[in-house]
Amino acid sequence: MESTKNDQSSADQTQKRLFVALCFSAEEREALAQSRDAVLERLRSGHPTLTTNIHLTLAFLGMLDNAGEQRAADALRAAARACDPVSLSLGDLGAFEHRRGGIVWRGVSRQEELLVLQRTLVRELTARGLPVDERPFVPHVTLVRGARPAREVGNGMPDLRRICEEVSCGLPSLETRHAEVSLMWSHHPTGEQLTYTPILTAPLRGWKSCI
Repeated sequence: MESTKNDQSSADQTQKRLFVALCFSAEEREALAQSRDAVLERLRSGHPTLTTNIHLTLAFLGMLDNAGEQRAADALRAAARACDPVSLSLGDLGAFEHRRGGIVWRGVSRQEELLVLQRTLVRELTARGLPVDERPFVPHVTLVRGARPAREVGNGMPDLRRICEEVSCGLPSLETRHAEVSLMWSHHPTGEQLTYTPILTAPLRGWKSCI
């Protein structure tokens, strides 16, 4: 009996690396992948986000046990009930530069509805005692990590931000609309490549379907 209780306790403490995000359709991910690939051509090295993993993070939750996952799910549902669908205009490329390689992302130029959703989500998460990043929310879609510019003959090592500006000049506009928000699990299925799996998807206010 004691072994059974211990096994159950271990199962209850299983942790997952979770975050909340807006996802994109297959066509939208392909469009974002094209901007990712245009940057990769100008880099010496970088780790591209898999096309199937492209998303926009609203809140990173980190490692949560089953109880924490349930609180996160409750917060997600509450925020979704309180917010309208979100329309985005994806704009220019940008970069967060680091010594070990930068992060290249595509920014959001129209974000009023997005900010309302994100603030509501943070309020619901905080009310349930879940950790929330206190840094200002900067809406973006990560495309490449560990980015290092390629050396150009006669020009030395180009600035990563300058490359983003140059590539942005040729990017077509991308408008997206999001009727639902998802709780995502970041994991490596059976030791395979990093995968982001939605474990709960809630419709935003006014939408009746829920996956």
